[in-house]
Order: sequence, then structure tokens, then C-alpha cells
Amino acid sequence: MSEDMQRLVPALETGPDPVAALIREAIRETLETAVAEEVTAALGTAAWERVAARRGYRHGTGARTIVTGEGPVQLAVPRARLAQADGSTREWQNGVLPKYARRRAAVDAILAQLYLSGASTRDLRRALAPLLGKDALSRSAVARVVAKLQVAFRAWRSRPLAAEPIAFLYLDGQRVKVRADHRVTTAVVLMALGVRPSGEKVVLALRLVSDETTAAWRILLEDLTHRGLNRPELVISDGSQGAQAALDRTWPGVPHQRCLVHKLRNLLAITPRPLKGALVADYRRFSEATSPAAVLAGVAHFRRTWATRWSAAVVCLDEAGPQLTSYTAFPVALWKGLRSTNIIERVFGEFRRRLKVQGALPTPEAVLIVMWGTLATGAIQLRRVPGYRTIAQAAEHAA
Repeated sequence: MSEDMQRLVPALETGPDPVAALIREAIRETLETAVAEEVTAALGTAAWERVAARRGYRHGTGARTIVTGEGPVQLAVPRARLAQADGSTREWQNGVLPKYARRRAAVDAILAQLYLSGASTRDLRRALAPLLGKDALSRSAVARVVAKLQVAFRAWRSRPLAAEPIAFLYLDGQRVKVRADHRVTTAVVLMALGVRPSGEKVVLALRLVSDETTAAWRILLEDLTHRGLNRPELVISDGSQGAQAALDRTWPGVPHQRCLVHKLRNLLAITPRPLKGALVADYRRFSEATSPAAVLAGVAHFRRTWATRWSAAVVCLDEAGPQLTSYTAFPVALWKGLRSTNIIERVFGEFRRRLKVQGALPTPEAVLIVMWGTLATGAIQLRRVPGYRTIAQAAEHAA
């Protein structure tokens, strides 16, 4: 061990924290006092007090352990039975400490965020043991915390979209591994991400399908329209034929931009290695241009040059048709965000990082819940699109 490491290790070895112990004691006293006052109000009498209007009886205390941000707190919770109108009794349940609750809601929220950010159950247990106690966090406990996201996810995917103004719509898919019928298979997560007039990005829909077919994309788009989403000013996709066909049926004539990054990948896939460098240079001549005239001139130069050097590249380029340059109808400040599907690719990249920890997810719904959860818990921050201040200007021009 180096001298620097020898100096560092003692600094990391900490004993009991007296401040944390004082805070835990204060939490214990506060909770026990609150529960005692609650049971007194429920029974209509204090302990050992004899009154005629008694509504029940105490019968000892029960031990409870609550995990807080300062660690586990041992509590003595009073027990009582309340008298019923028919002469029977029922067990009193306090509202301060819900039945079976072992952690504060804030602790559960932290667990969910860490889990969805990429920490495995083993990582959580090791990292949080000094804070939560070695027995306070089990594999099933993490599973229960994450399962609470299920209800919220189902409400999210059916929420109305009529009041959600969307200027631009991004569509893309990502292949994932999932367990189905006791075996690991490959599926595709379809995502629809919108951009508000304020420039804010918002994920509108997630759907797990077997492949990027026309039917799969049509179901997703029909779901968006049924929930009230209005026709966007521009749709950006990776060039999926299924997405294109579904768009033509859902919003006929909607402006559509093909992702220039995906198109370059397609070109490189059919180009011999010695020509790849020159092709990239000529492609960037128009894909990174900063004026409509420069874009058109760059595309014309690419066609002239590669018609003789490698004609297959021109055929591949022309396959996109006018969708190669649809973005040029909008302010130049917005071009960086409109030329590709990189916005969705970043979200998918974070999700792939998460899957490296867990591998194949146990159920199809778990795939969508984990992906949505990484967004809902703030594990992935969606910034405004570049040039968002000109979106209103673009809308006025279109009108």
C-alpha cells in the first residue's frame, strides 16, 4: 500500500457519529410522543386515567424499527383496541406510522432513484448499510420500492395530452433483452418524445413491441392522438419504414425529417473503406452547413462527386428524398436539434447503461417502468433544445 493510501485509509475509518445519534434520539422521542398523543385522542383518555367516556383500552406496546435518513430508530409503539357499536373491539391503527412501514417515504424515494440510476441491489445494500443498517435493506425491500412505480407509470402512460402543446416530435426505437415465457428474447422499445414551444423536452409515450413494424408505430401514434396530441410542426425519425407509413396514415403530409446521423451510418455501411474519409467530408459539407443555400449546394456537390466515385452512395442518399433537408424550413438556431434523433439516443444510452447492471429485465412491463423511472426520478435530465427561443418564431412563420 502506498504512503498516500495509508494516509487516506485512516481518514475513511469513522466510528459512531455522535451527532447522528443525537438526531436519532430526537426522532425517537418525537415519533413516540406523536403516537402517544394519537392513541390518547382515539381512546378519549390518557394512560391510567379512569373516565366513563373511554372508547377502548391500551394493551402494552410493540417494538418498531423505522429507517430514517440518520439510520434505524427503535420505537416502542403503544397498542390499543377500540370499542365498536356492537360491543366488539378492533385493533387501533395509528396514522403516524402506517402498518408494515419500515422506512420513511423519503428513504424509499432515494432507494428508487439510486436503483433506477444503475445501482444493483448488492451495491445498495453495501453502500447504505452504515446508514440504514445491515438488515434494513433486503432484495425484496428494493423490489417492493421499485414496484410502487408501477401504479404511477400506468397513470402516466394514459394521461391526457390535449393540453400538451408540442412543436416537434421525435420517434425512435431501441432493442432490449427481456424475459418472456421463461426465456430471454429481444424486443424493441418505441419512444415518442416531444418538444414544447418553450423548448422543454417531454417523453410522451413508451411501448414495447416485437419489432419496428408499421402496425407497431401506428398503434403508438393512434394512442397519442386518442389522448389528444395535436399535429406537430415537424417529425424527426431514424428512417424506419414502419414509422414513415404510420405517419402517413396518422398525419398525412406532416413535415418529416430523416436523422442525418443514421443516414451517414447507412452511407458508410455501403462504401469501401478507402473512400469513407472523403465521403464523410463531403457529407458534412451540407449536414453541418449554416444556411439553406449552403445545404442545397452541399447536397448537389455530393451527388455530382459521388455519382462517379461510388454511385451506390448517391442512390442511398436520394432514398431519403426531401426528408433529407426538411429542417431547413425552420430557423437556423434550431437546426442542431432537428437534424438528428440524438435527443432520444441520449435517453436510450442512459437506459443501456442501466441494463448493464441488471441484464435482461424480468417482465415486459419492467422494461418500460425502469425506462420511465429513470426519467421520472430525475436520473436523466432533459435540457431544452438548442435555439428554443426561436420556436415561437417558427410557429408564426408556419401559420
